[in-house]
Amino acid sequence: MYLCDAEGGIVDSGKPRAPRKTRVEKQERALLTRQELISAARHIFTRDGFEVARLQDIASAAGKTRGAFYAHFQDKEDVFFAIFEEDILADKQRYMSHLTQTSSHEDRVTMLIENMEAIINNRDRALLYIEFKMYAIHHPHKRKRLADLHQTMCTSGAGAAKLELLPELLSDDPDERRSLTAQIGSMLDGVILNRYFDPIGMNDAEVRRKVESCIRSVMSPENTWHRKA
Repeated sequence: MYLCDAEGGIVDSGKPRAPRKTRVEKQERALLTRQELISAARHIFTRDGFEVARLQDIASAAGKTRGAFYAHFQDKEDVFFAIFEEDILADKQRYMSHLTQTSSHEDRVTMLIENMEAIINNRDRALLYIEFKMYAIHHPHKRKRLADLHQTMCTSGAGAAKLELLPELLSDDPDERRSLTAQIGSMLDGVILNRYFDPIGMNDAEVRRKVESCIRSVMSPENTWHRKA
């Protein structure tokens, strides 16, 4: 490796030049860091609860600094939505592996019921969603923004791709889309709370009954949603 001396001449430092990282390598490293922070946040949110979880603890669990956290996320709400997006994408992949545009109505109903049960039985995921909504309720100045963002993520991107396989839930009316999301969400929230508060009363059979009743209702062919043509 060569350096300039005081007069601007070139001298040999005697030290080997460290190879520069390519743009692709930097991007891959950044993506890996982001994923490590998301995984750490899942752990910390599960351990401490969303409300009291600290950014420093998330960064430390990932082996990163607070600066590294802020290079990828604005705050813990931001990292929650990254987790939420990751979960929606996983759901979409599951739907795509079981359903096609030609799947029957009953196949779609069965798939949605099974996915709702899987969410309910994933304790960490289920309780994180409940805690996040409680956090929004306890911070009224943030509630509308967080609720609007939640709705957007449910009906766009991977969420929209998932809905394309469930035409019974498609609507051109944004108010109806939000109402459908709220109906299914209210069922999930109620079942989740009672499932983990009183697992004897809300046993597997009762979970199935509640979920199936809700899904068959919102996906009934008799509904008059303003579906896309």
